[in-house]
Amino acid sequence: MKYLVPTDFSGNAKNAVEYAAALANATQAELIYLHVVTPIGNDIHPRGNLEAEVVKAKRADAKTHLENILIKIQNAYKGLISDFLIRTGDSVEEIIKTAQNKADIIIMGTHGASGVKKFFFGSNTASVIEESTIPVMAIPEHCAFVTPKKIVFATDYYVSDLLALVPLSEIAKTFNAEICIVHIVVGDVKPEAESPALNNFLNSVIKTTGYTKTSCRVYKHETIEKGIDLVIKEEEADILAVSTRKRNPLEKLFNKSTSKELSFGSKIPLLIFRVDESKSEPLF
Repeated sequence: MKYLVPTDFSGNAKNAVEYAAALANATQAELIYLHVVTPIGNDIHPRGNLEAEVVKAKRADAKTHLENILIKIQNAYKGLISDFLIRTGDSVEEIIKTAQNKADIIIMGTHGASGVKKFFFGSNTASVIEESTIPVMAIPEHCAFVTPKKIVFATDYYVSDLLALVPLSEIAKTFNAEICIVHIVVGDVKPEAESPALNNFLNSVIKTTGYTKTSCRVYKHETIEKGIDLVIKEEEADILAVSTRKRNPLEKLFNKSTSKELSFGSKIPLLIFRVDESKSEPLF
């Protein structure tokens, strides 16, 4: 297992670096730190000697920062395999391209927000969540690593949710953590009406993954986001996991991405699995 950890050396990125190192040490994964240098004016092709010199200086400065990170992490976690890369270009494009070639999970920091209502749409993390086919773990600004005892997975009974639970169960096994599968109902739907479908989904999950330390719950709230907030508190979750799918331009214009909103409202890490579009139909 390899984790790609993009960093711009900000406070929230530093926190994600530390979280990723602790997680990698616990799961015996390899770490790759990545810094992307964006040329002046976001032009990926520097124009003239001045811009070329600025990019060269930024890369040299990034190398120093990354070497210091590597020394600090390797001193803290003896035997942890780690390395770093420096790329020049658009941050989101370079993160996704590098992850596709070198990583199993992208681990990135998020800027804090008070509640799931607020969301910083301009963030690189948000864009990576939107575009990446590699799972993304978003780490809140002040979230320290704790050994996960309970992982909450939110589902609408999609086939893709079932498939996402396969790699999630492998992570859970590493820590002997419980996976709590939750379904949020809104409006006039009665929670008890959803129990048969959720139990059937749970049975499918256990049969597919072979991981029996798995349970399920139905929660009701006025919105999905508030329902997830409630779930995190009541279940005392250590990680929240969801699956998401790539939206078309019209959906991007008129609909918010729940997974992206959650990544900035949650106070615990959010692990996001990209949906296989051919598997996006409901299981039941």
